[in-house]
Amino acid sequence: MMDPDSGTTTDKESWAGVSIRESANHRNPVASRGQGTQSEFLPDTTLAVDDWMETLCAHCVIPHTRQGDKLVLAASRYIDALRAASALGIAHRIADVIIIGRAQITEHLLQRYGDALTTRATQGLRETTPHLSASTGFPLWMKALWGGLALLAIAALIAAPHAAALNLWLVFLPYCAATMILRAILIAGSLRSASSHEPAPARTPIVSIFVPVFNEAHSLPDLIASLKALDWPVRALDIKILLEADDTATIAEARWLTAGSHIDCFIVPPSEPRTKPKAMNVALPFARGEIIAIFDAEDCPQPDQIRKAVATLDAGGESVACAQARLSHYNADDNLMTRCVAMEYALWFDVLLTGLSRLHLPVPLGGTSLYIRANILREVGGWDADNVTEDADLGLRLARVGKRAVVFDSFTHEEATGSARIWIGQRSRWIKGFMLTWAVHMRSPRRLIRDLGFWPAIAINVLLLDGFLSFLIQPVMILSASAAILLDTPPWLGMLSAPGAGFLLGSLFAGQLLLLTAAIIASHQRFGRKVSLFAPLLWPYWMLGGIAALRAAWQVAACPQLWEKTAHCISPVAKARRAKALALRKPH
Repeated sequence: MMDPDSGTTTDKESWAGVSIRESANHRNPVASRGQGTQSEFLPDTTLAVDDWMETLCAHCVIPHTRQGDKLVLAASRYIDALRAASALGIAHRIADVIIIGRAQITEHLLQRYGDALTTRATQGLRETTPHLSASTGFPLWMKALWGGLALLAIAALIAAPHAAALNLWLVFLPYCAATMILRAILIAGSLRSASSHEPAPARTPIVSIFVPVFNEAHSLPDLIASLKALDWPVRALDIKILLEADDTATIAEARWLTAGSHIDCFIVPPSEPRTKPKAMNVALPFARGEIIAIFDAEDCPQPDQIRKAVATLDAGGESVACAQARLSHYNADDNLMTRCVAMEYALWFDVLLTGLSRLHLPVPLGGTSLYIRANILREVGGWDADNVTEDADLGLRLARVGKRAVVFDSFTHEEATGSARIWIGQRSRWIKGFMLTWAVHMRSPRRLIRDLGFWPAIAINVLLLDGFLSFLIQPVMILSASAAILLDTPPWLGMLSAPGAGFLLGSLFAGQLLLLTAAIIASHQRFGRKVSLFAPLLWPYWMLGGIAALRAAWQVAACPQLWEKTAHCISPVAKARRAKALALRKPH
């Protein structure tokens, strides 16, 4: 018998004396009509044993009926039924196999195992490695540290605002010096030449693509068109649009757009927390791929991205667990806000993450255009359903088990946020996630150093702290600048005469200038002068981040798992892309 996945011959197996080929002549009426309708396919889900969940979901197979002491299985392919029965040790009990569409089987498997899958998706990491779950409480020393610093700062500002402004600068100057050094190292690392490898992979593994969406009906036409344009054999693609059960508008749009295609609609059972990582954890047991890719609803990946990702993973060997593409924007020059967002992304992906990757340091991953080895992802427990930046957290958990993430040269274009209000909500979630991720991995500093090594642990600490402290201290900057204007003598003139204080103060501005220079170069390479000329706007843009950071700090204490949804398909460019995709969908 030929294995349709590998093209190699497998050993013949018989089920109760009925070979696979012979089974085709004994189909019931459902199978004889091909795919059948939902009303026709009603398997007896009580036949699916609890312990069979993992195997049945992995092969998308479900027991259909009982014939005496034997079973009739439903599968989308005979080879899947064969593999599932062999893995479960019930090959001798199989009377027949019927062929049904994968989506219908998946729906019934979710009905049968929905509660167990949801429980594992939400609580799996909490139970297996509670010290790496954001749901677990933080140690007393951490609460005392941040609470004490906040109370001290408030008391000082009330008692002596002018002196407090000076002292707060002194508190943060060593941190600013550390970030300046790290930024300089990462900029230098990003200039290293990447290891060259053949962009065409030598093999064609199955790639499972997860696209979690919620209230994204408007974004779907362009997304589906982009997924269909991917240059990868359809037989080696396992694409799942992950939809929330009560999001009826998006479900209806997704089913219409994917009808007759190789893209599946996967309905996630309702449960809390309603987060992207929870949805992906529910879908993980159903993934057929050796590699799992993640996209967002507004994404438009380059068609050859999968080929480059597979080549990158193959070239890196087993030590490379994840390939991260770079994110860019198709509406970068819409307005001043989109220009700033585009410059910041260019700086983050082309300079800072690339520098981490090329220096073999831990990489806090971006939330989309990731390609992860499925076996390693399962080994580390999937995603943390309680972390609102599950991507950055996953990058660190991979590093802690000795695996690397590599940034490779391919782009995914998406919509840049053009509204300050929407941007603040989105940035609040990201900053809150960086706070949670830092707190999770610093619960035990000794264990972190043991897992990563001393210098990598220092580097990732500085980077994560920079992800929220750089915004939190923006109000302090404004306060100090105001104090300097109101005072006859600016407070930092006296600081410059103290040994080493001049270097520390200079490091603050040097770090900002380093980032600004890198942002100009990176954005010019991506978008040209129409974006890079606006680089000075990054200073007030970063100041605006202070509002998001204060909001995030409050949410960490009040609602750490709150997922603030970012609205998409708002810009004129995004709406035009939707209209074009819909026009192509209509019959001519």
